Amino acid sequence: MAVRSYCSAAFVLAALAACHRPTEMAGMYVVQDGMGSLFACDDPKKVVTVQDTALAARYRALAAGSTQPLYVRVRGVAGHEGSIYGGGRYFFVQQILEIRARKTGECPRVAQPASQMLAPS
Repeated sequence: MAVRSYCSAAFVLAALAACHRPTEMAGMYVVQDGMGSLFACDDPKKVVTVQDTALAARYRALAAGSTQPLYVRVRGVAGHEGSIYGGGRYFFVQQILEIRARKTGECPRVAQPASQMLAPS
């Protein structure tokens, strides 16, 4: 059953990628409990789910066991699930442009550590 869910999700994401123009997104990225989350520099209050194994692997290599958010720039297709009034946002990565520690002054609106924003309340 789980395999079918992953296959269905992969098919939907591939279909979206074929129908939508790629866009760039920059923000602070963290992997927690196996799930990648991105806080976009231009809209840091919205969490964007990023299910990309290559990006997660590069994050783990650079973060060296911590949950320290890293600055990323990615190209791909943004999406939204649920109704127009709510629901989750996701990003289907087609290309990793950059992943590294944040430089001074980058993403200033993402001030609170992302790991604290993701922690259960």
